[in-house]
Amino acid sequence: LSHMKAKSIKGKSTEEIKKALEKATSDGFKPTLAFVFISIKQDIDAVCTFLNEQNIQIFGATTGGEFIDGVISAGTIAILLVDLDPSNFMILLGDYHDKDPESVAKEMAGKAKEQFKNPSFIISNSFELANSNVMGEPIVRAIETVCGKNTIIWGGNAGDDFIFKETVVFTNHQSTKRGILLLVLYGDKITMKGLAASGQKAVGTEKIITKAVGDWVYEIENQPAAEMVLKFLGLDLTPEEAETFNPNDHNVVFSVSRDKGDTVLRSAGVFDWKNKSIFILGGIKEGDKVRLTLPPDFEVVDEVSKDADRIHKEELSEADALLMFSCIGRLGQFGPLMGEEIEGVRQVFNVPMAGFFTYGEFGRTKNGNNEFHNNTCCWVALKEK
Repeated sequence: LSHMKAKSIKGKSTEEIKKALEKATSDGFKPTLAFVFISIKQDIDAVCTFLNEQNIQIFGATTGGEFIDGVISAGTIAILLVDLDPSNFMILLGDYHDKDPESVAKEMAGKAKEQFKNPSFIISNSFELANSNVMGEPIVRAIETVCGKNTIIWGGNAGDDFIFKETVVFTNHQSTKRGILLLVLYGDKITMKGLAASGQKAVGTEKIITKAVGDWVYEIENQPAAEMVLKFLGLDLTPEEAETFNPNDHNVVFSVSRDKGDTVLRSAGVFDWKNKSIFILGGIKEGDKVRLTLPPDFEVVDEVSKDADRIHKEELSEADALLMFSCIGRLGQFGPLMGEEIEGVRQVFNVPMAGFFTYGEFGRTKNGNNEFHNNTCCWVALKEK
């Protein structure tokens, strides 16, 4: 049995994608599955109709920028095509706009488990950012309650070109702005190895979050959270300056300890000066131990590809295809360097790949658990057994 083939294509329009697909399939390559990472400005319906005519199943998400190599595009379409045996995968899309997202995720995981006794997942969620309804950790835990903690889960949430309003996930005949999209893979037939890597260095002593309500942190070590962070940044703001303070301009990222494995990153969303609290993207709770991190530098990019190299040598000597889900926050911090990070990982495995800039990533930390991440690069290599 030959293992799966993969090819990646990209284009600035549906027409360009049609031409690229014709070229990719001219040698007899017959893809069964397409990972479609597409700008919200593109014609999603037209792309889906076209792929559907070719009998290609679609795992689709809107992006904050997309790529098939180290060249980062925005406003375009990037697609990874694979000819995976259709009996070894299925695609599920659950709409949660009038339901509890966690119960939708559990129901979907149940379907996956009925189909494959050990399912692996690639996930993307769409959501409305206006209500700060980022779909993260609870979805991971919901899948784990059905499939177990050792279940493989990788992916990234859909984006919308930095508009931060709402995002879309889609398959051949259905798209939704409030959805959970799962590609379910048959674990016995498909190996998935990857890494959630940030390379961001935590500094200072570990501090305990002593008061948090929902995703708002009020106190760290019984001190007002916002004041403490400003002190760390060495900023002495007037009340007027404080009102317009944007944590994104200062890369305010917490490193949160876990009982095993690497730490997990959580970005600060907004500060509320009335009660000196900080809104944390991706979830945090009282009792969590945190450290602040330094802004990333050149070494980070090297570290991400060195880690990929280690996994390539120790765990997966060859792959058929590669997917990358990298945080939109990294794009903001690294700019052009991001291309080197992407290319660095791709060159390690030297296989076709596609990826996009996400609004939150899913993946397992080194020696750790499945997690929802911020500011992290999650990549996963696929190999058909």
